[in-house]
Amino acid sequence: MRNYLVMAVGLAVGLSACNTQEAVTESQQLPLKPQLALADVVPAMQPGTPEAKAAQEAFLQENVFRFRSREMAGAYYVLQAQRAFKEEKLDSAAFFFNSAYLMDSTNNNVYWGYGLVYGQQQQYDEALFILYHALEKDAQNPRLLNDIATSHLNRFYLTSNPEDLLQSRKLLEQAVQLSPEEADLYYKLAINSYYLREYEDAWDYLHKSMRRNQQIADKAFISALTEKQQDPQGQNAPQLGQ
Repeated sequence: MRNYLVMAVGLAVGLSACNTQEAVTESQQLPLKPQLALADVVPAMQPGTPEAKAAQEAFLQENVFRFRSREMAGAYYVLQAQRAFKEEKLDSAAFFFNSAYLMDSTNNNVYWGYGLVYGQQQQYDEALFILYHALEKDAQNPRLLNDIATSHLNRFYLTSNPEDLLQSRKLLEQAVQLSPEEADLYYKLAINSYYLREYEDAWDYLHKSMRRNQQIADKAFISALTEKQQDPQGQNAPQLGQ
């Protein structure tokens, strides 16, 4: 799975860095994953009526016959869900992830996919709950760590809860250790540092990201960072975003 959770983070960050550092200092612990249950975020878990249960059983039998195994059927529906998600057809993606779950609830990409859909819908509590569920079985996956960090960043943008900011940084730092050439990780660390008012670190991460992908940075973010501190490397800020 790729990282699709970004809610225009690069644009959003350029507008306000409020008193985040003071709030972080006062915060005493990182956020736990939201207090939900899988049944709250996986619609396919519990059919509501006898008719729905019978329909699920028929669906299972038909697909086992078609694909020869539940695992193969689940993998097929994950691929269909991922294709629909890339095309921004969230309802179709959710439908296919439901089908994948019914066929093979052990496929971790199903939970990851649900998290991506919830993230795009800006339902970040649900997204984080199920993404952390996926992380339990795939703790060393830098893309998954990136998606969770991004969901924390997006929720921070909506709620200004500094615990999301701290947790996103922790996850991004873990991901960088696993994938040190991924430009997107450094760019999000730059955004994170900006909100923490650590502007020199923000510039450092920004340059690291752009050395790996010159086109990654948003002009609004570069302008906002320049207003807080001139580039220590002395580069022409407007040219950076070109």
